[in-house]
Amino acid sequence: MAYESCQVFQEPLCLIDSDKDGKLMVVDDVLDQIAQIPKQLNVVAIAGLYRTGKSYLLNRLARGNKGRSLRTMR
Repeated sequence: MAYESCQVFQEPLCLIDSDKDGKLMVVDDVLDQIAQIPKQLNVVAIAGLYRTGKSYLLNRLARGNKGRSLRTMR
């Protein structure tokens, strides 16, 4: 399978998530997909309080609202 067909190119995915105790963890499936990309890659992470513009900023960085909005990930 070509890396261009990976799910990470189809929709926003969570690379870092939290478990039921609030501990942060890497989502291995997403990391495996990213590892298949043979080109230089930049990962952007944003954290902050509820309703402070995190999703807006990520959507702007992604150049619009193509596909699913980032705010619906959780």
